Amino acid sequence: MKHLKRFNEEFGRDEVVLTSKRNPRLVITVSISGDRRISEIDNSTGIRFPFSVGQPINRNMEVWASNNNFLMDGQDTSPEKKIFGVRTSDVPQGHEWRSIYPNKFK
Repeated sequence: MKHLKRFNEEFGRDEVVLTSKRNPRLVITVSISGDRRISEIDNSTGIRFPFSVGQPINRNMEVWASNNNFLMDGQDTSPEKKIFGVRTSDVPQGHEWRSIYPNKFK
């Protein structure tokens, strides 16, 4: 729910900047009109972007950014990684899981 709340706060913004995590030079800028519709898309990189001008903006853009390794306005929209249903940040240093499964806690 915290991602949905953060995304609803971004509805008031005029533009959303999507930046690739792997190559920060890949940038897609989406301008948003007052009625929460996409008014302009600046995609000079040629990456396939599944949204079009005039389409209402919703949480699907956040999900697309997460699945395709993009940051939305400099913030990661991906859910935190979990191991056995527990967030990796909640497992303390020195816990036996960290020694048994070292690759899961990089």
